[in-house]
Amino acid sequence: MGDPENKQTEAENVENIDAKSDIEAADEQADAVADSGASSQSESEGDDVKAPNGAAPVEHAAAEVKKEAREVEEEALEYEEHIDLAAELENAQSEIVKLKDAFLRAKAEEDNVRRRSEKEVANSRKFAVEGFAKEMMNVYDSLKLACSVEVGDEADAAVKSIHEGVEITLKQLNSAFAKFALVEIAPEPGDKLDPNLHQAMSMIESDEVDPGCIINVIQSGFSLHDRLLRPAMVVVAKT
Repeated sequence: MGDPENKQTEAENVENIDAKSDIEAADEQADAVADSGASSQSESEGDDVKAPNGAAPVEHAAAEVKKEAREVEEEALEYEEHIDLAAELENAQSEIVKLKDAFLRAKAEEDNVRRRSEKEVANSRKFAVEGFAKEMMNVYDSLKLACSVEVGDEADAAVKSIHEGVEITLKQLNSAFAKFALVEIAPEPGDKLDPNLHQAMSMIESDEVDPGCIINVIQSGFSLHDRLLRPAMVVVAKT
């Protein structure tokens, strides 16, 4: 009996020999097919002799394989282009949404700035004389106080003339106030106290008016358009 290891080595050598034989046989078959195809092409070009059986199908199959490979490659390129175009379209749509949102925000901000500017311009025009009106209110108070003084028939002509001139000046001042929407706030005794227009300087008991109503006016107030420049100073009956 031989050594087991030697038997295993012999078996492996046999297998290697069989594998080599199979490879050599496959190579020989491939060479034969190639030689057959080449001889077929040579004969057809030279004397138009018919190719051996099997040569033409091999060439036809090879051509079909190449054609299918080209078609697959073209389809792959078209698919890649389609994927790229789809991605570009998605990116473009996303960019359009962002730009539209930015445009709407900018438009809204522009409208807000325009409205604020228009309001500021309108207010500046409406209340441009506010400072001057505040100064003229004191002049009005003085003229009104002078007109409230009664001039008797025994007064001098000069005094009567001055008094008439003051009254005329007060009327002209009232006309100028009305032209610029400067309105006097002069409540009457018995009117209800309005905290938005009146300022209570004192509160006293009174049977002549209802509680919380004005007894008399110390100084009239003024408003310019819808803005209060000075509240009317009044005395109010206790509640």
